[in-house]
Amino acid sequence: MDAFGKWIAVVLATVNPLTGRAGAILLGIGGGLPWLPVCIVAAISNFLLAAAIILAIDRVDHIPVIQRFIERKRGRKMTRFIEGKGVFYAVFLGPLLLGTFTVVLIFQALGTDKRRMITYSLVSAIALTPLIAWVSLEAKDFVEALLGNLASLP
Repeated sequence: MDAFGKWIAVVLATVNPLTGRAGAILLGIGGGLPWLPVCIVAAISNFLLAAAIILAIDRVDHIPVIQRFIERKRGRKMTRFIEGKGVFYAVFLGPLLLGTFTVVLIFQALGTDKRRMITYSLVSAIALTPLIAWVSLEAKDFVEALLGNLASLP
């Protein structure tokens, strides 16, 4: 695969909910791309898609049926959690456990403020991407061997 194909693979892996930013960084570093540009591309791609999802869901949020659903699902404890520091913790821990897009969908479905969610998504992209890159660099030999074995399959 040429360099352009590898970069396209990184972007597509970043916006894929199953692989996300971690899979994209692993793929890019394992494919021999420089780690810093891979981190920048993965963070930007991840943030742009998360922001697009947040804004799209916010537009759907104004439909009366969806508003009633949100009001039924959100209890007092959930409201306190979301309006407190819950979104901040969820945006930092959630992408590591569930994936960025799953966290965005869950919290937007519960009626989180879109500005806070976009801000925290940006902070998460900036803070978690270097951590993921560090882990990926430590596992680079393993990933290169795995990708080499996959490429040699008939």
